[in-house]
Amino acid sequence: MFEKSMVGPAAVITPIQPSRVMLVLDGSPQDEVGIDAAASLRERFNTETLLLDAREKANDEPSDLAVGRAAEVSGGRPIQRAEGESYDAILAALAQHAVDLLIVPCPFGRSFESVGVDSVGTVIDVLLSRCPKPLLVLRRDDQRLDQCVHNVIMVVGSESDMETRAAAWSFGLAAESATVTLNLVIEKEQYENVRSIIEALKPDATLEPEQFSEALTKTHQAIHGAMAKTAAALKMSYALRPLAGAVAPPNPLHDSRKMLLVMPLEVDDRFGQGFVQDRIRRSPHPVLIVPGHVTRD
Repeated sequence: MFEKSMVGPAAVITPIQPSRVMLVLDGSPQDEVGIDAAASLRERFNTETLLLDAREKANDEPSDLAVGRAAEVSGGRPIQRAEGESYDAILAALAQHAVDLLIVPCPFGRSFESVGVDSVGTVIDVLLSRCPKPLLVLRRDDQRLDQCVHNVIMVVGSESDMETRAAAWSFGLAAESATVTLNLVIEKEQYENVRSIIEALKPDATLEPEQFSEALTKTHQAIHGAMAKTAAALKMSYALRPLAGAVAPPNPLHDSRKMLLVMPLEVDDRFGQGFVQDRIRRSPHPVLIVPGHVTRD
């Protein structure tokens, strides 16, 4: 597969690293995970951290969480919450303050243990549609960012114009000597639908998962080659995993490893949004979404 990808002409991807992040607090146990992630980014990249208490009616609370917890992150400072729903307050803060990464707990306002895989929540739903910045979604407290960046997995469910930028963030956040993997995923339902169409058109034809996996590799040969070259240049490990049919997608809830998932997302791609939402919903791992409507450098 590596030879078929024709990696020779591929260019090395320039990693993207954050310089100013916004950490959203919701009063749930995930706040601890967020504080820890912000502190880790500060230590690695000397980031500035803006803290936002986005709880509903936060201004009526006896204290602002952002004010109380800003001191826990070096270089952190609280910002004022705008009126409105939590997602409105987050989007308003993004419009007012220049940041290059948003960190949000999920499910918002609830602990992962109490909600689990049942929902990602309205706040995340809205942000997937409207957030103009890369969005780091934090889930379970045993999946701390500083531990997860040693194993970074970029998950691609369909061709996307944001693949290269998502790869740049993958390498930018990856720890020294990390393993970076490109997972090309065609879920079982998609695979069965395509196979049914092909067999209806050509009754004697068969489509095996291995053929689909080979096709996935060919259609993503450019990003595969670029990621392989970038990993070599950065002295990281790299692997390609085309996953089709019954073997896809992997179920992270049964994977006890620490890992960071990275996913590209195009504007107005409803299928892509559903795919990303499903990965978040079923994953205890932190998930970085790199949206197509991100402000380009």
